[in-house]
Amino acid sequence: MITTWSIPDKVEDLYPQKALELEKNRRALVDFFLKNKFELISPAMIEYADNVSFNGKSVDSDMFKLSDPLSSGRLIGITPDLTIQTARIDNYLASSSTDIKSYCYCGPVLKADTSSFNQSREELQVGVEIYGNEKVEADITVVSTLINALKLLKIKDILLSFNDITIYTEFLKSLALSAHDSKQLRSFFAKKDLISIKNLLGKNINSDKISKIELFMDMFGNDKSFKKIQEFFVGNRVILDRLKNLKKIMNALPSSVKIIIDLSDVDFYEYHSGFIFSAYSSKYTSPIAKGGRFENLTTNFGKKRPAVGFTFDLRSLLFVG
Repeated sequence: MITTWSIPDKVEDLYPQKALELEKNRRALVDFFLKNKFELISPAMIEYADNVSFNGKSVDSDMFKLSDPLSSGRLIGITPDLTIQTARIDNYLASSSTDIKSYCYCGPVLKADTSSFNQSREELQVGVEIYGNEKVEADITVVSTLINALKLLKIKDILLSFNDITIYTEFLKSLALSAHDSKQLRSFFAKKDLISIKNLLGKNINSDKISKIELFMDMFGNDKSFKKIQEFFVGNRVILDRLKNLKKIMNALPSSVKIIIDLSDVDFYEYHSGFIFSAYSSKYTSPIAKGGRFENLTTNFGKKRPAVGFTFDLRSLLFVG
């Protein structure tokens, strides 16, 4: 029976105790970011739907859409990810492609789909992003800021998983797959689903390439595994340079933080490019934060700018687990 008390599935009212806890932590995070020289922005909640279309794991598929009566019915969407709006804001504020800007935000988003971790379609998305700085120091700053933000929320047993999406794309080139197979392969890699990979490729690939895929999917581990990973890619200068960059970031972070390399961790939005990372903690069953480079996104708004950042859902961190 439908009553006036019901609300849609996978949304939640926050009563006084939870609402106060959420607000206190939001304030603490914003104050922390401001203290570290990030500028606070408040992106709009709605966006033209055609501004967020990407191939692969698409922001578009996470978006609630509706017709806008104020713009002759043009399709708009309720934002599922504030990174897109931030990139547009930066395109307006930046005076040049090398003008360094650092932003932070904490705002509501709504997702049409939900992950196994976040059972709510509502999120309070917290994010930090640096634009205009292509140096590895920007990557280190972003990851360090995430670590300290999680500690502020009393999450201390942090595991970071590092990767570089360029390593994955370079590896795919070596397999000489069709565009269709390459696109389908990504979700199977993220799940480490070798059976589905074999079923997908079938007779279109020889056993040697299947063996290479299997070895690639096993390329994960801590600092001690790094040499083995480098040996697998001997001769590929692009991949070796990317691995060297990952090593530099790892070495710059506190030894108290556990870090692994996982080359098949590619479950990211298609706008990500280069260095990517996920954060985990024992209390939660799925990643609690994600981030990385996203130059592919900035190009959409007119200026191709180096960009790196992270996001997490504050509601889920406080009330799930």
